[in-house]
Amino acid sequence: MKRSRQRTAPWLALVVAVIGLLGASQLTEGDLLRVVRTAWRAVESLQEPPQRGGRSTAQDHPAGQPFSGRPRIIDGDTFDLDGTRVRMQGIDALEHDQQCNRRGGGRFACGAAARDALSELIGGREVTCTPDGSLTHDRVVAACTVRRGDGTVLDLNEAMVRSGLAFDCPRFSKGRYAGAEAAARAEGAGAWAGRFAYPWSHRDRAGACGR
Repeated sequence: MKRSRQRTAPWLALVVAVIGLLGASQLTEGDLLRVVRTAWRAVESLQEPPQRGGRSTAQDHPAGQPFSGRPRIIDGDTFDLDGTRVRMQGIDALEHDQQCNRRGGGRFACGAAARDALSELIGGREVTCTPDGSLTHDRVVAACTVRRGDGTVLDLNEAMVRSGLAFDCPRFSKGRYAGAEAAARAEGAGAWAGRFAYPWSHRDRAGACGR
């Protein structure tokens, strides 16, 4: 019913405009131009394909019910999967515009490196995500995995932390990825090889991860 009202609105506007102009007893060139523009908008509205309604909600992907697809990577902890934007649960990756310092000097685009690391871990394969039932900024929060060529299943959330380009968020992970982070730090992996700002500090959201 709502879509029907939206589609008839331009035609009603056109009728009102024509009646108003006729009532004024004269039509100028500008008046005719306005009528033509209104008519054109009405025609375009009828030609538009119906849009998929709204953004994802927690009800679209209930907790514990996996869904799969080939993702489009957004950054080191976010991607689009089968029309749904997913935020990887319990971790926080370096932001897309972040720069980090190398131990021997110089800087590198560590945020872009986080995105590339996630893309490499997935390797163009199908990803399966299991939602926890929550949303953050209209993104479905989920733990995600990918089946590798040797048949083993890789926990992408943990692997990103282990790469040193994402970090454990104990507020949400309950410390599930603390071991992976400790190993990355000890090895000097990713950003741990130099100096960096945590992504929540970069966003000026101290304490967002519970640290």
